[in-house]
Amino acid sequence: MADATTSRLRLPGWAPRAALAIALLLAWGNFLFTSKWAYIEGSLHGWRRPWYAAALVAATILAIRQRARVGSPVVGRWPLPGVFAVVGFTSLCVMFFSRLPIASWGLVPFADDWTVLFQEAVIGVELMQRGTAAGWNWSFLGGYPTSADLGQNFGAHLFLPMQIVGARVAFHLLQVIWLFSLPLYVWWDLSREDRRLALLAFGIACVAASAYSGTLLQSGDVNSMAGVFSAGLALVGSRAARLGRRWGGPVMILGLAGGLYSHIGFFAYACLYLTLEAIYFRDRAALLRLIAAAAAAATAALPLHWESLRYPQYVSLNNVAFDPWAPIDWPVVFRQFYYNVEILALPHRWLNDYRSLVNVWMLPILIVACGSPRSRAGFFAWATLLTQGVLRLSAGQFGAGFDRIMHMFPLLAAPALAAFLLRSAGSRALATALAAVIAIYPQTVYRPIPHVDTIREFDPALIDRLASLDGPLVLVEVSPHRDMDSDPVSISPKTPFVSHFESMLPGVAGQRFYSQMYDGWIWSIWRGQVVGAGTYQGRAIDRTPIEAFTAEMRRWGVKHLLVWTPRTRAYLAASPLFAERWHNDRWTDFEFLEPDLRTVVVPHGTGRLVDLDLHGATVELNGVQAGDEVVVRTNYYPAWTARAGTAAVALHERGGQLAFISPGSGDIRVALVYPRRPWLSVLAVVGLLCGVAALSVWPSARKALPRAA
Repeated sequence: MADATTSRLRLPGWAPRAALAIALLLAWGNFLFTSKWAYIEGSLHGWRRPWYAAALVAATILAIRQRARVGSPVVGRWPLPGVFAVVGFTSLCVMFFSRLPIASWGLVPFADDWTVLFQEAVIGVELMQRGTAAGWNWSFLGGYPTSADLGQNFGAHLFLPMQIVGARVAFHLLQVIWLFSLPLYVWWDLSREDRRLALLAFGIACVAASAYSGTLLQSGDVNSMAGVFSAGLALVGSRAARLGRRWGGPVMILGLAGGLYSHIGFFAYACLYLTLEAIYFRDRAALLRLIAAAAAAATAALPLHWESLRYPQYVSLNNVAFDPWAPIDWPVVFRQFYYNVEILALPHRWLNDYRSLVNVWMLPILIVACGSPRSRAGFFAWATLLTQGVLRLSAGQFGAGFDRIMHMFPLLAAPALAAFLLRSAGSRALATALAAVIAIYPQTVYRPIPHVDTIREFDPALIDRLASLDGPLVLVEVSPHRDMDSDPVSISPKTPFVSHFESMLPGVAGQRFYSQMYDGWIWSIWRGQVVGAGTYQGRAIDRTPIEAFTAEMRRWGVKHLLVWTPRTRAYLAASPLFAERWHNDRWTDFEFLEPDLRTVVVPHGTGRLVDLDLHGATVELNGVQAGDEVVVRTNYYPAWTARAGTAAVALHERGGQLAFISPGSGDIRVALVYPRRPWLSVLAVVGLLCGVAALSVWPSARKALPRAA
């Protein structure tokens, strides 16, 4: 079935004019009546303000004077699409290489989540080099499975580049690939129908993607960048398969698998868009192909997600709420839904990112969706509107699952906006003015992202102090941007630090940490085992009885506590069990005066935990008695097994920690083994290859679809 047909929903002649008029009114309201932009780098109330105002004035005047022509296509020779493509691509290059100069590629990005995700990617690659995708992170939370880092591990993306150019350069190179692929996806897709439309959409996609500089690149949310890339790749593969290209199905599988290996939310988004594509083009074969590709991708991603599927009670999909297992307060949820809809009528509260760009131009996008033939631009318009609908469902009770989809807008909205300019602006002058309004609108930040060579550059005095500390675990108060106080009224303070630096601490002196490395709550059930921004276990720390807190410190062998908030400092200083030993302008080191510094607890003799590794450790026991209960100070997790020599040792839980019964008396070494599951890797490779082979020939290659007029 061809992508374009003669079917077309007849719109009244006034509909495009009304849509454009409302869009311009929203643009003016958005521009004139908001005060938030004055505080945001790259906003319209900065250097671009007079330029945007001039473009908006010109567009408004032309829309009024040429209102009778609005709704008809732009005809004749018009160089703007080609010029816009060049300008857009140039602006994207200037933005990217200003934010990530090539000279910094040999360093570690040190801003917000950049640092965390770099470390996670390195761990992911190390695991893949060992033939697996999951292991045990001993460094944080007393130890937890890396499989619980949902949406954070894109080692599969980094694996090959890292082998060639090293981790740091490869990590930056991936950003180039992920970012610049998006306008190329748009160009490749649309050029099969209309090259002029493809050029203009390419330029708009470049401009919209430049706004990532103030969102994903600002926060370092590069796993979402990997997700957008993967979802876009799946769309390209589906389009190619519908064109009869044999490589389309395999590329579709790779895109879906890439989403599962970077951020599972984008796998779901890609499946949503591909289902829409099959429905929009009434293509049953596309739906069957999606089912087959999703199955192959899911099989390929089993090594990463097997544990989460097998032990779901140890993982949560919601890292926004401290207690995601609490009953859902539906009145609160529906109130949030209402606010999500209400915001669409409040342009003075919009920021000038790609999300607000779609808010302003939503009615023209609706015109493209309803008034176009079954074309690629029409499909992208519907996908954009679908994304707007999904965003209305965003609520804290559902985590970020319905929110991250907004990052798909630069890819989805560009074809729809280009189609409106070309097919409904009526004149080249008005289309040019509207293109200028769109081009100037998105926020763009050019300030370089900070980088460091080593963690010591962050705070030399702090790192030197940390390197001198003893104890099995060192408590470091985490530095979140998110609210970590579950109280509906009080809010925890945001970090004053530029980066979530905690991820780099294990390299200082080999310590383990009563801490985590994320912004907000981790995805495992041990999310409460942190002190963060003046909170403990999801509430203000001073609401916890000091007896309960000190018992927790003994349980984990914490002797030193490095804290930065006045609230936590006051809480510890008020107890005679904590003594201040050191401080600088930000940090204070408290010593717990009654610690239990054992890494392994036994009733007779001694024990210690040694040879920590992603896939195991050794428990050295000296002078123990047969039948003694041995408690290892790491979290209990059913994936662990143990053996003493060749004999298996049964494991059980004791107070949330890993325990076993000593198999004998005297000096014993018990090996803790974290499963590598090589059969999963074999299954993943076989499943991927079978899927690629099947979809390269089935459904059978069809005659190439005709180009649309």
